[in-house]
Amino acid sequence: MSRDIKRIKRDILDQFRAIDGEEDDVLPVQWLNDEYLPVLDVFERQDFEKAIRQLAAKGVVRYVKGAPPILSLTEKGANLIH
Repeated sequence: MSRDIKRIKRDILDQFRAIDGEEDDVLPVQWLNDEYLPVLDVFERQDFEKAIRQLAAKGVVRYVKGAPPILSLTEKGANLIH
């Protein structure tokens, strides 16, 4: 099933929920590298970049560029997932 931006954002927030994320918690890099990113096609990877930029713009996560990207949950994000 193809993942659009909305689905990718939901996947990211669901993973923070799965780890019972709180403010400043970081999305597990191992999950991102080993489980999530490998199943995305080229277009979905572009949408992944857009999705994390949108989440960061809304103040839900802090985005640190890099390979892999590091996503940290903000207070607003923690309130959203709980």
